[in-house]
Amino acid sequence: MNAWSGRLLVVVALGLSVLAGWRLWGSVQAEGLATSNPAAALAWRPNDPHALQAQADALLKSGNGTAAEIRARTLLAHAPLQGTAFRSLAEVAQQRRDVTRALALYQIAARRAPRDLATHSWLAQHALGQGQASVALDQIDQILRIAPRSASTLYPVLVDLASDPEFSAALGTALAARPPWRNGLLAALGAAARKGNADPEKQVMTRLHAQGGLSREETRRWIDSLMAQGRWGEALARWAGEVVRPGGRLPLLYNGDFATDPDDFGFDWRLRRVPGVLIEFVPAPDGKGRVAHLQFLDRRVPDAGLEHPLALFPGSYRLTLSMRARSLRGALGLEWQMICAGSAGIIGRQGPIDGSFDWQPATLEFTVPEQGCPGQRLRLANMVTSGAAQTLGGDLWVRSVDLRHLGPRPPWQ
Repeated sequence: MNAWSGRLLVVVALGLSVLAGWRLWGSVQAEGLATSNPAAALAWRPNDPHALQAQADALLKSGNGTAAEIRARTLLAHAPLQGTAFRSLAEVAQQRRDVTRALALYQIAARRAPRDLATHSWLAQHALGQGQASVALDQIDQILRIAPRSASTLYPVLVDLASDPEFSAALGTALAARPPWRNGLLAALGAAARKGNADPEKQVMTRLHAQGGLSREETRRWIDSLMAQGRWGEALARWAGEVVRPGGRLPLLYNGDFATDPDDFGFDWRLRRVPGVLIEFVPAPDGKGRVAHLQFLDRRVPDAGLEHPLALFPGSYRLTLSMRARSLRGALGLEWQMICAGSAGIIGRQGPIDGSFDWQPATLEFTVPEQGCPGQRLRLANMVTSGAAQTLGGDLWVRSVDLRHLGPRPPWQ
């Protein structure tokens, strides 16, 4: 190779390098201007797909469907797989009131641009308009997966739609598949129910429950939600279906012998964490069942953290139990309280409980009124309601808690 040919190769290589650099610079410039100034982007790089799409979108927004269609077709000629171009053509068809063509084009766009929110949104609205709840939920599922922040907008819509039996059935099926937005929507349904719009939650949760699609924790939250709404009878029925075997009988007060560890679920004993109180369940001294042992650590406590929800119909009742105490000391001692979850308030007390004594029976009689008492809670409380005098120390054991109905008979018996 002579010197001239060597120089020629250097010049050619340098020229190609400059050309490549210029093209790269033009590509960078086009990408930067594609959405803000698509015309300038196209000047740097003719037929830039992002700039052509931006132009099509702007023309659609201005109502110039014909020009938008030309830009979209130009885009497809250079990038046949550009899904958003099919969405632009679909919008043109929609402007021309050709819904059939618009639907077909949107469906193509969804396949080729699966993350395009505008496409999924249109398909969801179209399906809802056609009464196709499952199809609409497929699109909503895509939106919530692609853009989780859209939940704040979509959840209220889904809650309202869930009042419709057909939509709630489809929603129950969708939730049974456990999509990532399931917990958020269930929480939104519960929040709506607590504000008075209970039907959507009832519809969806009933569907999920029938399909076996509720976890134990979700069932617990649902039952607690029903209780918070004042629907104690319905909450009891839902809970009983989980714990009572077919043909079995449910006592008025469940687990009164502490045979099973309370699990903070439904109408069993509830244990609340109270600093200064330790609760354990140990075998009874005579070997018959178990007892609850409460230890108070000389701290201020409003109550023992031991309570039991109930759903009793109006009438008279007698609660019996057996207790033992050792050096139980407090300003006024403890007492058992039967409290209505409503305006009726406290309807029964048994106490004071203090000092030291061996096993002895105790009785609490009370009447559930016709009004203001949709549900009740049996609670072991400090008789001092506030202040330093709430300090409690010592030990208390409880066993054989039993509840009997004294009358009158409920109307259905």
